[in-house]
Amino acid sequence: MSASKSERILIVDDNAIFRETLAERLRASGHEVLVAETGERAFLVLRDRSCPVGWLYTRAALPGLIDGWILADEYHDAHADRAVILSAACSRYSPRGDSILPHPTLTAALEAIRDTMDGNAARVASARTGAGGLRRAA
Repeated sequence: MSASKSERILIVDDNAIFRETLAERLRASGHEVLVAETGERAFLVLRDRSCPVGWLYTRAALPGLIDGWILADEYHDAHADRAVILSAACSRYSPRGDSILPHPTLTAALEAIRDTMDGNAARVASARTGAGGLRRAA
């Protein structure tokens, strides 16, 4: 098992079917997965240093006071060198190199998580740009 498979993945999405199906597929691939339906619950998970999270997938728009952008900032406090995978209404630039997927399908979200964990962020960005995403200026 690779080092990335031993790290926990936190899936944050208020769509229970999407969240649980994504978590199920990742668990079937050997990953340890935590799930949260709200930003507040996910924030507490990220702050619990006794149960560290290695990777984060979150919906940008979440019910309550804490959204996916705030969760990404909290995650980056512990993992400044890793991308967060965010599901958003539209593509936008991320100064930290996060992968922002406009309304991804389950398959697209799963591939983005796996690619990011495998260090293929360039492939994720290329696929996103090909689907109408934003490009960084050179």
